[in-house]
Amino acid sequence: MGAYDKACNNTEAVRFIQKYKNDCEIIANQLEVPVEFILAVAAKESRYGQGRIATEYNNFFSMHGPAPLQLSKVHPQGSHDVWVATYTSFLNCAKSFAIRFGSAVRKIKDPKQFAQALIESRFNSGKNSNGGHTGYASELVAMIGMVKRRMACSVK
Repeated sequence: MGAYDKACNNTEAVRFIQKYKNDCEIIANQLEVPVEFILAVAAKESRYGQGRIATEYNNFFSMHGPAPLQLSKVHPQGSHDVWVATYTSFLNCAKSFAIRFGSAVRKIKDPKQFAQALIESRFNSGKNSNGGHTGYASELVAMIGMVKRRMACSVK
């Protein structure tokens, strides 16, 4: 019997991965990247589906509006400068991410290169000073590793 992975203890995170893995496989196949890369972006941006933008607007990739395939756009709480795209489904949001950022990450197989490509494409600037998040690339790389581990978990 193999060792139990403590990453499986976060059952909500494992359920998120199970719920959206098939949709992310569609996008990953189109972009020719590992599925855990797409799942990790969604998990990080939406806090495994628990974030308000994800729960209220089906926006799991922090897509600013106007964006491809959006249903509409709204101002998030406390901001009149930023528009957030709303979607009918997780898959439409994932497709929107692929349309806007897919060319930047296409065929990348290395997590560090994938994260850096997202920064270079302005998905996240990687700097707190201009609306991004300092440390984004290293956090996304860590999230990719965690998502990959959680993909092997089973939860009912």
